Amino acid sequence: MALRKIIPYGDSLLRRQSQKIETVDDDILTLIADMKEVVKAAEGVGLAAPQVGVSKMLFLIDWANLEDGDEEIIAYINPRIIERGDITVETAEGCLSLPEVWADVQRPDEIKVEYQTVDGVLHEKDLIGMPARVFQHELDHLLGILFIDRISSSERAELKEDLQAIMSGKVKPFDGTLPPKKAKIQDTENTD
Repeated sequence: MALRKIIPYGDSLLRRQSQKIETVDDDILTLIADMKEVVKAAEGVGLAAPQVGVSKMLFLIDWANLEDGDEEIIAYINPRIIERGDITVETAEGCLSLPEVWADVQRPDEIKVEYQTVDGVLHEKDLIGMPARVFQHELDHLLGILFIDRISSSERAELKEDLQAIMSGKVKPFDGTLPPKKAKIQDTENTD
């Protein structure tokens, strides 16, 4: 089974401002379903539409992959931050479009957000800690911002070789193919 590929660092699509979604139609519902499969297969916490080649204001968060998270993947349509707390926290971040690259990023620890769900309902929610961080990271993707844009130039210089490896194709993000199913290994100790 082939899934959508994750767009790697260096692709100009990751630097574009995404377009607002006016209507949740069949194309958007298909995109969400496809993105759910990709985020699960790639074992990610979040995935933004630009990361699969679609410049729309949409991202998913797989709450089951976060500590104390719910067991569902939620699609956030036309999300935005309406308030930021004063306290910032620095924590390591990674990204499915930048495999094997990690950097400490300073972000507000508390935010108030607004987003639409697939049923057309507008929601407001307060997020704290890791959920706030993931929301901000994914929203950045919709604005053409990558987490490495939020670190110092000296820290980014330290990542130069890793970033070049992604751009040259030596290190690749999830390519849309699922690994073959592993055969069950028999327990040889209990075999007669």
